[in-house]
Amino acid sequence: MINAKFRVQLKRLARDRDGNFAVLGAIAIIPIIGAAALAIDFAGAYLEAEKMQGALDAAAIGSVRAYGEGASEDEAYEAAKKFFWANYALPQDNVVELLAAPTEPSTQNALTVKLTRSVNEDTATAEFGFDYKPLFLERLPLQIRRQAVAARAAGAEACILALNETADRAFNVSGSAVADLTGCSIVSNSSDDQSIYVGGTGKLKAECLYAAGGIYGSPQAVSLACESAVEGSPRVPDPFASKVTPKTSAWVDLSGCGQGFVAGGGGNGDCNGTGKTPKDTAGYVVTLKPGTYGSLEFKGAINLQPGNYIIDGGRLELGSQTVVNGQGVTFFLMNDAELTIHGGATFNISPALDGVWAGFSIVAEHGNQEAAIINGNSQSSLTGIIYLPDVAELQYAGNGTTSGECIRLIAQQITLIGNSTFKMDCSAELANTQFNYPGAIRLVH
Repeated sequence: MINAKFRVQLKRLARDRDGNFAVLGAIAIIPIIGAAALAIDFAGAYLEAEKMQGALDAAAIGSVRAYGEGASEDEAYEAAKKFFWANYALPQDNVVELLAAPTEPSTQNALTVKLTRSVNEDTATAEFGFDYKPLFLERLPLQIRRQAVAARAAGAEACILALNETADRAFNVSGSAVADLTGCSIVSNSSDDQSIYVGGTGKLKAECLYAAGGIYGSPQAVSLACESAVEGSPRVPDPFASKVTPKTSAWVDLSGCGQGFVAGGGGNGDCNGTGKTPKDTAGYVVTLKPGTYGSLEFKGAINLQPGNYIIDGGRLELGSQTVVNGQGVTFFLMNDAELTIHGGATFNISPALDGVWAGFSIVAEHGNQEAAIINGNSQSSLTGIIYLPDVAELQYAGNGTTSGECIRLIAQQITLIGNSTFKMDCSAELANTQFNYPGAIRLVH
């Protein structure tokens, strides 16, 4: 009897469509809820990844900008962290989990930044990753890792860089000077209102002007190829700060070189192993060899053999009656050595085209703040980079020839006097050594 009643009830249930729908609905709702949970979790992870990517983009841009403006790698990394955490915060659950995590060193949740520098550009690669804790699938964390790469390509080639960051008229075209630097940009790191100054009856022609501060010069006095000069521009770090100057050694003996040729010379003896100076010196040219000199004060006709001439604490001076020739030559001003080239001096000096200091003609070691004066004439030629990074002021007067000189100037402050014409197309003469004003920053994904 009971079995018969059960069979009747079962048949009624089978015929009841409401009951079937309820059962089937209960069964179907499980995967629907699961799919919805997955969708919510993945959507949350996607949004979190997008937030992370935006913050990484800001970190990469901020760090490559700082690096390009002279910050160390550690300082650029601190800049990256500042930009990243200002734009991104970990989800609260992950923050709690991180605070409770073991204290052993781990890079899983750390921001990493890799900086690289080449002739053509600076790059910063920023990366961050962590295990994202989903809302529903808490036991199946999703690893989110994103990367951003920012690059700052080299911009316009510069021929003058004034490094002082506060000086009045860090770059100055003085008096009635006429400077034709066609194709060449001028950069001043000074934040002063007259960071770059062209005054008096002076005239300046250049590719463009970039100053961390202000620029003073009448439209009639300044002619530029670019649309306009750039004030408030980023500073350019010393491009050759990491290069190491050679060591001094025992001084070369000049006593036999003849007093009419070099200071300290006397008699007619053996001149530092290059030849015996005759008693009748008319038309004679003294030859000097590379080495360390206490001073080199030229007075007469001198030929310089190729190599490094290190001035140890004294003076490098070309007197007004001097005629000096030297190819493949670099002068190093060590231990506060001074530099003076008088206007009457005639010289033809070019740098070595290989080696660590290829393309440099005159270099002062860091810390040397002695003022420097270079005056040329129409018969003179000085080729190469004049690199005096801590020299308080470099006063330069070119020879004013139409063809121009392949020369680049770096010092704390630079004053152009007289008529100077710089040549730009001279990569061969400078051993492909150049420095540039940094160009625009772009993201590279």
